Amino acid sequence: LCLVTNKDGVLALNPAALAVLQEVAQPVVVVAIAGPYRTGKSFLMNRLAQKRTGFPLGPTVQAETKGIWMWCLPHPCRPGVMLVLLDTEGLGDPKKGDSHNDAWIFTLALLLSSTLVYNSIGTIDQKALEHLELVTQLSELIRVRDGDKEGSNSVEREDEAEDCEFVRFFPNFVWVVRDFTLELRVGERPISEDEYLEQVLELKHGHGRKVQSYNGTRLCLRNYFPTRKCFVLPPPLGTEECGRMEELPEAALAPRFLQQAAQFCNYVLSSTWPKTLPDGRALSGRGKGRMEGGKRGRGVTMVTQRTTRGAL
Repeated sequence: LCLVTNKDGVLALNPAALAVLQEVAQPVVVVAIAGPYRTGKSFLMNRLAQKRTGFPLGPTVQAETKGIWMWCLPHPCRPGVMLVLLDTEGLGDPKKGDSHNDAWIFTLALLLSSTLVYNSIGTIDQKALEHLELVTQLSELIRVRDGDKEGSNSVEREDEAEDCEFVRFFPNFVWVVRDFTLELRVGERPISEDEYLEQVLELKHGHGRKVQSYNGTRLCLRNYFPTRKCFVLPPPLGTEECGRMEELPEAALAPRFLQQAAQFCNYVLSSTWPKTLPDGRALSGRGKGRMEGGKRGRGVTMVTQRTTRGAL
């Protein structure tokens, strides 16, 4: 079901999907995926659901997913827990051309999830990091709030909220690099996928404008996501067949790709815990539905700006 519609740059909750979510009494594990458009995000989410089909996959350059789509199903590893998968609209769609709208969708996926998967193609280079520049906007889009304390002092606290306050609400971060063909090696020393990510996120020393620009996204990723993981997946098959992966038998996919995809799924399903409230209580679908419907309380809120049409 489409949970959040995106029409003409305006985001809105779908009441039908909200009603389904409010029927879920069990604790919910929420995994969201984000990343550039047409990079195979939906395929990974179907693998997490242990299904060949589900979220639509498209063989053309046209983006398939609009808004945020939701799939609720029993958690395959944890009895009594519901797995909620969120497939988001691809970032950087040239037909949309609205970076503000991209930022709202990314922020929503981040706040709703227990684990946020970022999916990209090729390598983690400067261009890939530029796609993630929207993480530098999070402190402008999110404020910590306390529904029990109103008044000007509360407003001042919201305006002065620091990164260390709202990072407590942030999910685990998993970066998946698709179609990765390089060797994980520095000089003669093999490195792990996690070491590869951490080397890319190393900061430069200095205070000049170029150094600040270089460090900006890296610093936000390091501060906002203290729990980070990386997976690199080789090309799954020949380029002439990439558009119809869900139609092919497992034997047609590259063994190394299947192995890496399985490791990714095992990690996400085993390491992602139910979404919790600030007091430590596990959040159920009913509670999440009430939060998304606008009930105030101790937590976080997205800041509505007059210049941004994608406010929820």
